Amino acid sequence: MRLRLSDHTLVPDLIEFLRSRIDVVTNQVAENEVEVALLGSYGPDATRMMLDLLVRAWEAGRNSEASVELLD
Repeated sequence: MRLRLSDHTLVPDLIEFLRSRIDVVTNQVAENEVEVALLGSYGPDATRMMLDLLVRAWEAGRNSEASVELLD
């Protein structure tokens, strides 16, 4: 799944946050987009829900107006 950040300068921080988890693989694919995969037996709905929870936790920990959009 791809994530699009409203502020491209935060991409490295988001990647670092996601890579801190053992079950996440991520790579930057554009200036403001990151490709993310969850390792394990997640269905499409569970993957989207888990990534949404992770992203919202990351957003909550930042003093920023930046937002992340989950793309299919």
